[in-house]
Amino acid sequence: MMCTPSNNLVTFTSSTKTAFLQHLREKSTNRHITQTDKDIIIEWLTNPHKRPSSQKEFSRRNYILKTFAWDEKTQSLFAAAKTDAAKDRTVVTENTIADVVEFVHGNNKHGGWDATWRDISSSYYGILRSDVIYLLKQCQTCALNPSKRPKGSAATIPSSQPIDHEPLGFLSTGEVEYDISAWDVQENGEHSGE
Repeated sequence: MMCTPSNNLVTFTSSTKTAFLQHLREKSTNRHITQTDKDIIIEWLTNPHKRPSSQKEFSRRNYILKTFAWDEKTQSLFAAAKTDAAKDRTVVTENTIADVVEFVHGNNKHGGWDATWRDISSSYYGILRSDVIYLLKQCQTCALNPSKRPKGSAATIPSSQPIDHEPLGFLSTGEVEYDISAWDVQENGEHSGE
């Protein structure tokens, strides 16, 4: 599921994926599905003889039976569609979130947060919008292309030219003209404004 553009850059480095998994461990949420959770869900869906041992387990089983579906032929777990117009979404476990986001983001030609989230939320279950944003801020391809750079991550490019402190002459604000060439410029670049 790796997306490799023509210049052999991967979307997310292995260190990005490792940092993301650490981020998930620190920001635990019940909306993510661990591999253990997935195994439990599959067991509830495929073993009708398994009985709940507590009220909490009974409630969880009912939720699972209403929310998820197991496709025996493809051996795939899906989140059942809530409406007839929607389609079932593939369940993604925590350890594969970065791979799925990388795949979708590459397929939509590094379209950004909104486009990537739209594609993910319509096809996958277990990935949060905050996961997409976290990972896309680390995209190697987007970092090299300023037009693809995610919001809030604009890199500052240092200027190679020195700042010119020549007097600008007259500054007009509409009704009043100020002769700023007469202002004293202090060493730190501020005007004393005489």
